Amino acid sequence: MKKFFLLTLIAGFVFASCNMNKKADTFTIQVKVQGFDGKKVMLEKRVNDDWVKLDSATIEKGAALIKGSMSSPEMLYLSLEDQKGYASFFAEAANITVDVDPINMKNATITGSPAQDRYTAYITGSEGFDDKLYEVYQQYQEAEKNQDEAKMKEVEEQFKAVEKEKRDYMVNFIKTNTADIVAHYILLRNTYDFELDELESLVNNFDQSVSSPYLKDLRNRVLVLQSVAIGQPYVDFKLAGATGDTIALSQKVGTKLLLVDFWASWCKPCRHENPNVVAVYNDFKDKGFDVFGVSLDTDRDKWLEAIEADHLTWTHVSDLAGWRCSAAKLYGVQSIPHNVLLDDKGVIIAKNLREEALREKVQSLLQ
Repeated sequence: MKKFFLLTLIAGFVFASCNMNKKADTFTIQVKVQGFDGKKVMLEKRVNDDWVKLDSATIEKGAALIKGSMSSPEMLYLSLEDQKGYASFFAEAANITVDVDPINMKNATITGSPAQDRYTAYITGSEGFDDKLYEVYQQYQEAEKNQDEAKMKEVEEQFKAVEKEKRDYMVNFIKTNTADIVAHYILLRNTYDFELDELESLVNNFDQSVSSPYLKDLRNRVLVLQSVAIGQPYVDFKLAGATGDTIALSQKVGTKLLLVDFWASWCKPCRHENPNVVAVYNDFKDKGFDVFGVSLDTDRDKWLEAIEADHLTWTHVSDLAGWRCSAAKLYGVQSIPHNVLLDDKGVIIAKNLREEALREKVQSLLQ
């Protein structure tokens, strides 16, 4: 009897503990908005490139209540029926209030989430650098208008200095908040700004006992970049060609130098760089240089029109999936133009060669 009583007591304690943990993971979001009674508010999150609906509620008397649970702070998105945009904020196990500005959802006021408070403080500091950059940009425009080249160069250096300050501010936040999921999120949003070695160092510097979907994505990002680092063999893929046939990268590997060029018709920097690639291609194609174009377009007609307009006479492929392009994901592409130079064995020997750097590299290797 005593043994039965003891087991019952332990089971009750475990059950209570589980309920306590469950309660600790719950959150409430009190939404306040005037003039939208009868309309719905929707709560969503992003998983990879997809929107995932979490919950919705109907507004009554200027308010709506959404409840849920989560094990750690996470960026969520609140939208209003028939209104454009969304309010983004860090939610966590807390009682959160979102005061909505229906004219501009991004101006919503969020209270009750310590993680959001930390994120807001970071963003406020970062925006201070953006204000400085805008001021410097205006100075550059004025100097350009006056054709003052000396002033333009001076202002360019100022711009670079402020950009460095902004980046240093970000890196310092990440390095000093190693157990903060907010830092995971900030680094994930800015991985394009880091080379592999620095990114890997920052990821490894995080407190590994603190997990989040953002840290998981960061680790995956490091693995992808490691697989396509300089010195690694190329990663093969197959995509539809401009004429409709399926073409594999491996079909083109073997020429002395192959430039895998990620671009899109809608990308102005890509279109600006295309004449340079064309010039290098025309000068060195008979010496063993070739280009393999991978487009992040979604509109086939615009893709083909750009190929013709820019005189891109090499092989082109695309799955017309935009940023979901499977080949771009394999190569860790987060911005375009982006290119990878392969030798005749398919080994990656250079990345992101632009303007004269591309010509100089190709010329030095084919001499």
